[in-house]
Amino acid sequence: MCLGARHPLGGDPVTGAHPTDADQATCEPLVAPFAGWVVHPDWADRVISRAYDNLSPVQRQALVSSNPYSYMNVTRSRDDVFDNADLSLEDLVAQGAAALTRLLNTRAFVPTGRPALYLYRLTHKQGTQTGVVCTVPVKGFDDGRIRIHENVHDERADLLTAHLQGVGATSSPVAMAVRSTTELYNHLYDITSASPADLEFGSTAVRHQIWTVPDDRTESLVAAFDNQVLYVTDGHHRSAAAVRAMAAEPNNTALARTLAVVFPDEQLHVQAFHRLAVDQNDRSAEDCLAALDDVVEVKSVFSSMQARPQHRGVAGLYLGGSWHQMDLPPAVGNAAVNGLDVERLRRSILDPVLGADELGVPGAVEYLPASLGFDELARRCDAEKRVGFALHPMTVRELMAVADESGLMPPKSSFFAPKPRSGVFLRVLGRGATAHLSAS
Repeated sequence: MCLGARHPLGGDPVTGAHPTDADQATCEPLVAPFAGWVVHPDWADRVISRAYDNLSPVQRQALVSSNPYSYMNVTRSRDDVFDNADLSLEDLVAQGAAALTRLLNTRAFVPTGRPALYLYRLTHKQGTQTGVVCTVPVKGFDDGRIRIHENVHDERADLLTAHLQGVGATSSPVAMAVRSTTELYNHLYDITSASPADLEFGSTAVRHQIWTVPDDRTESLVAAFDNQVLYVTDGHHRSAAAVRAMAAEPNNTALARTLAVVFPDEQLHVQAFHRLAVDQNDRSAEDCLAALDDVVEVKSVFSSMQARPQHRGVAGLYLGGSWHQMDLPPAVGNAAVNGLDVERLRRSILDPVLGADELGVPGAVEYLPASLGFDELARRCDAEKRVGFALHPMTVRELMAVADESGLMPPKSSFFAPKPRSGVFLRVLGRGATAHLSAS
């Protein structure tokens, strides 16, 4: 069943009528198997790469320069390349295509030869999460079956669109959540209990396991998602790229679906994405602090531990080598997005006080996953003359509430960890570096 129309990525909210019965009858399945490629076990350690957001630009530079077989060589951005001043978008895409060609020539990926679903389990200190690796319809972003909650930066989305078009493959599934059901949990338990994992990798901190869903379980697992809604949790820029690529080539069937991994919402863990902003007024630390203190209550503390926000509505502040804690201004309006700390910070502090428009001023705000720690936040702020804001994480249900209202948070509002890795699955699009291969 197709649900009521919502807003497409990058567009205005739509609250129009529900589709007709005829429209619903022609809806694509929400999740579907795909005839992809899977990394060869002998190559897994060299090819599989950590999530892009988990690494700083310096760490990504070191990774791609030291390991030519890491999948990050395929997906790297301008920040990941040394001496990148004259590097064009076309150059980046060409380098990514060359890196994928290198992997294909070494037979690092093996074609499966048949459509299949996969289960992806991550085991970590907070628990276990098991998701279904599949493809989802790009039209789902428009018809309400797939819902987003964050704005995107056009430059990043354009790079990923060009990557899809020029490299011709994708290996980083968009992470999504679905409301947990007993039926889905039973499928996940039965499949993972019936046989050992086909592939295992990772570390003692995070263990990654992959199962291929048996053919006789595929149809019933697909049906478990009937009448469900998916919520993007990680990969809004990849989602935007999929929408833009299909809009440019609406008759290209390979672009009509995109790679995803769908987890039950009750298993997910949200971390905060801290903000590192540049004061566009170029004030001294003392003057900037005074400007902030005119808007919100700011108090000095002795350490990052004291600055750490313990609940919503409070943020840690790092400025001029010192830690502070501040109360965020109250929410304006009843919309779910307006009550979130990231939106309260954006509306009351980042733009009006610092002039740091997250969407309109490139580089005005950078983002740091909470997992990288307060020491890294302080180091970055000191090195780049930024003002750091440490936020309290939101919940998965708060995220869903925003998406259900067609609301959009600022970019990088939530950070889900641990993340599925790139370089495990390869979905071939039959173009660019994969022009000689059949699309999967």
